[in-house]
Amino acid sequence: MSDVLDLCRKFELFLPNVELSLSEVIELDGCTKSLLNHFIKNPNTLNQRTLIKIQAIIDYMHEKINIGNWKDVKLYLRKTITISSYLKLLIYWKDPNNPMDDLLRESYKIIDFGLVFGCPIENELQLLQKCAGLLNPYSSDYVSEISTNTIKLKHNEVNVEPNKCNTVPVDVMDCPSMETFYTNHILKEKPVVLINCMNNWPALTKWNDQNYFLKMAGLRTVAVELGSKYTDSDWTQKLMTVEEFINDHIYQSNGPKGYLAQYQLFDQIPELKADIIEPEYCCFAETENPIDVMAWYGPKGTVSPLHHDPKKNLLSQVVGDKQIYLFPPSDSKYLYPHDHELLNNTAKVDPREPNYEIYPEYRHAKAYYCKLKPGQMLFIPPKWWHFVESLSISFSVSFWWD
Repeated sequence: MSDVLDLCRKFELFLPNVELSLSEVIELDGCTKSLLNHFIKNPNTLNQRTLIKIQAIIDYMHEKINIGNWKDVKLYLRKTITISSYLKLLIYWKDPNNPMDDLLRESYKIIDFGLVFGCPIENELQLLQKCAGLLNPYSSDYVSEISTNTIKLKHNEVNVEPNKCNTVPVDVMDCPSMETFYTNHILKEKPVVLINCMNNWPALTKWNDQNYFLKMAGLRTVAVELGSKYTDSDWTQKLMTVEEFINDHIYQSNGPKGYLAQYQLFDQIPELKADIIEPEYCCFAETENPIDVMAWYGPKGTVSPLHHDPKKNLLSQVVGDKQIYLFPPSDSKYLYPHDHELLNNTAKVDPREPNYEIYPEYRHAKAYYCKLKPGQMLFIPPKWWHFVESLSISFSVSFWWD
């Protein structure tokens, strides 16, 4: 009980900055703003009855942001979700009779919902991340570890045999100088595998133990892709805890394949970001836009279909192996991109087993190939087509920049 009250008091220390941030959400209607402001100024009024009103605000804002395209969502809607999620969190911690296990699990759900659908507020940019940080010292006691034998058995499975027929190996360089990398690969837009550039990453040691993830993030909610690949009709996404993802999809083979793909895990759980180091090569940017750091975590056999991205990419392999096929932009006409606007950066051809009867022009494409191992990075220039398959349990980190 003392821990509950102590944490509640720590959460309330953010109230002054939350109040100031709310005052700057000028687009919010007066009624909603007045109600939230009342709860912020009078936290003692937060209880199970007021939870209904807070939840109604969250539900309304969530409904509004799901109309239309995500990139067009008004920021004030997302800021309101962040503030309302914070107030909802306070309500749960104001009841000292709630069991700690239930409190932690429900609190992380509230926080992660706010992080996924909300956005930073001006005067407390890391509000929900800080709340999660206060909970983290207690969370590891409430997740179950995976046995050492299970981990060894899964990691020792035979890898998929790669198909390297009719491919050209990607160049490999041993930690090139900045000048060499810029001249030979940035300017020439040429892919390259970089070795000995990740030797100081703590992740190379820590992330091989799945129990480390359970300890650091087991109770956190993430969006997992379900299905073989995103171009399939049965592909979908599901919110689940990291604990559920590891138990049901990394170490179990039942049901559809699960993949934590292109996920902003390090914004959601900053503690994991301490295990990686931003490559110096990312300094060769043409804009001041921030670098996008994405996580890719899944079992053997996860696939990213042949596609291209608009930004430079350093794909950094931490756990397991991946096989990657690459094609220059000039080969686009041989790769049969989808006609649909949402998939026109994705090709229909599977370079592992190309069907020449359906895709005869593919014979003219020049495929580059590499098998990316832990501690290696692959530089993928903008607009280069790439197909990626995990040959084992795999964790990769992408650094995307302009």
